[in-house]
Amino acid sequence: MRDVLYFNEMNLSGVYAVRFLSAVVVSLVTVSSVPSLAQAEALQRRSTGAYMNSLYDLVPPMMKLLVEANGEQFFAAQGSYDITPPVAPPNWNQNWIRFGVPSPGVTQSWPSVERANVTDVIIVTDNFSGPPVYGSQGANPNPAVAGPIPRPPVEGKALTWGDEVTDIIAAHEENVTDEPIYWIYEGWADGGKILDDSTGAGSDRDFARWRERTTSQYDYTGWFDNLLEHAKKTEPSVASRIRMIPVARTMVSVMENTPASDIKAGEWFKDAAPHGNDTLHLLVAMIVYSTMFEQKAPKPDVSTKNIHSVFMDNYEEISDHVFEAVQPYIPS
Repeated sequence: MRDVLYFNEMNLSGVYAVRFLSAVVVSLVTVSSVPSLAQAEALQRRSTGAYMNSLYDLVPPMMKLLVEANGEQFFAAQGSYDITPPVAPPNWNQNWIRFGVPSPGVTQSWPSVERANVTDVIIVTDNFSGPPVYGSQGANPNPAVAGPIPRPPVEGKALTWGDEVTDIIAAHEENVTDEPIYWIYEGWADGGKILDDSTGAGSDRDFARWRERTTSQYDYTGWFDNLLEHAKKTEPSVASRIRMIPVARTMVSVMENTPASDIKAGEWFKDAAPHGNDTLHLLVAMIVYSTMFEQKAPKPDVSTKNIHSVFMDNYEEISDHVFEAVQPYIPS
């Protein structure tokens, strides 16, 4: 597993307070149906808790910038790497944009989760435990088979990512009265043996190989599709609230089908895991934002960030592309 943590880059001590929803928002840009007034208001208020890893930990600060650019939304984000075991209360002790009231953060108790009024639970699979990118037996896009996940066997039974996700959902449904949306976060594939270990750089051919690994090789995206369907079938009573944030496939689509295709691998990534730089984190935040808020990502103030000029010069086109790409994952 190549999941290097960058805690020194995270704002673990500082607290952001973002509270922009001062009035009910009555219109949203969607391509499906016009939401009711209550739905429109609910869409603008997101309090998230994440079972996550290093493919997500630097995304919430970028989400903060998008919410600020919109000016009429509320976004709270907290989470931790404590995905073990999901049947216990989460210890969401890393607060990026904190709800803050009535508790300073979700400690390891279900009452604190209840008080946080969580609207969205984000489940990030260990980024290289799903599709067996280096599996000796080749592709196996079935998430219900035993695989390397962060939990030990229970009573001699090897657990699967299907178990992991559905156990998290069942625990929340049993212990809190909120009815959150459960998001399966589609991480991207390992860059090992393709991209440079220390810089993330690679030739155009290498970068194309990594994009293929992230979308089609070993049926990587198919594994996430199957995980989503498995979770819905296992938890039918909440199936309508189990959804996917299509990060990997949308990311690659932007890299191949927009002006961002001029950006080289080493300008997106900083190592072979691959962990991203500010440009990648902004792109991922745009994908999360467009899927969760069901609207185009507004252009943020990135004066404090190091975003590639090609990306910002073509921001509107990239934002349009992202919003169109996530439409199949937004319920009609």
